[in-house]
Amino acid sequence: MEEKAEIINPVKDLGLDFINRVWRVLFGVFGLQLDILGIQYNSKCWKKIIFAVFTRLLHAFNILHYIVVFLYRHEDFFGLVSMTYTQLIAFYTAIICLKREKKISATYHEIVFNLSPAEDLLKTFDRRTKLYFVILIATTATLTANHIAKEIDNDHYHDIYRTIHAQLGIHNHYFSNITALIDYLEILVFSYWFMDVMFVYFAHLCAGLELNFVLINRCLEAELRATSLTPSKLSILRHKYDYISGLVDKISELFSPLILLWISSLVSGLCFDIRALQSASKTGLIFSYSRFIVQIFRATIFLFLILKMASEINTQAHLMKRKLFTKVIDERDSSRVSFYVNYLLFGETINSFNVGISVSGLFTLNVSSFISIVGTILTYTIVLYQTA
Repeated sequence: MEEKAEIINPVKDLGLDFINRVWRVLFGVFGLQLDILGIQYNSKCWKKIIFAVFTRLLHAFNILHYIVVFLYRHEDFFGLVSMTYTQLIAFYTAIICLKREKKISATYHEIVFNLSPAEDLLKTFDRRTKLYFVILIATTATLTANHIAKEIDNDHYHDIYRTIHAQLGIHNHYFSNITALIDYLEILVFSYWFMDVMFVYFAHLCAGLELNFVLINRCLEAELRATSLTPSKLSILRHKYDYISGLVDKISELFSPLILLWISSLVSGLCFDIRALQSASKTGLIFSYSRFIVQIFRATIFLFLILKMASEINTQAHLMKRKLFTKVIDERDSSRVSFYVNYLLFGETINSFNVGISVSGLFTLNVSSFISIVGTILTYTIVLYQTA
């Protein structure tokens, strides 16, 4: 039994116990379980299901209430569309992750287990993730503080809800204040906090996949330096490469079409906030445009994090191609048919596949797509301010 528990929960010996405890707490708040702590940490199944269903129903009800209230307002149509789109993506993300959480956790387990031979890479993995947590805390604290300060300063949400409820024949200010507070907290918790946690978690998985390729590259480089490549070693490296590439495909599939929705949401939100900032900056009031500055900062950070970590997978996966093709095969090597066949198979495997996180089959996240997305946002910003 101890042996089984050890296999299911390798994180304690690998030094990733703290990280997975953080994932357990962060996702547990939203009724999800995407860590690999093991069966001894699992809560009662029925309690988890009830809490997950309650959380999803509360989220759905608040989205509907928010849409109804702001449809009556007949103002700021683009703001309504942007926020509604963000909330629907958050809701859909939660549903998809709840449906696929066992497969996601199992793939996460494989990613971590493959790094077990390299203690230094596990420490790098641990340090990177803790840095992501610092970024998460910084963005969450900044966003929350700004929203609260803005609401205290002008009582914006409460005024909207009192006006709308009065139009509906409800003149109870206490009820209006409570519903405004609930909707406001729901937007912060589900549309911002939850999505930020998901972005960091996805970057965490991408970092693990990147380090898996770093490990394979390290093994190949060591063999090339020692000139000790044999048919069996080439075959092992080729199968390892295929296996890690399969994990990349699994992550792409498990988070499809979420990655596409996340990127489109962050890019469209960024463009909307840049446009809103340009309009609000004319007022000269700090609270009129500080919110948009904070949201631009948040969207930029997480868009960069997702694209950078996903593109690193593609870079590391194809770094092996250069190392392998620069090896000179001497006559002794080429005379051995088994070596030559495995060498060609390995080279063909690397050359024929574009390994990387696929965005719903539309394109692969790599350095080129990263630069294209950044270029699009910069072009929009320049055109917007030139035509203002």
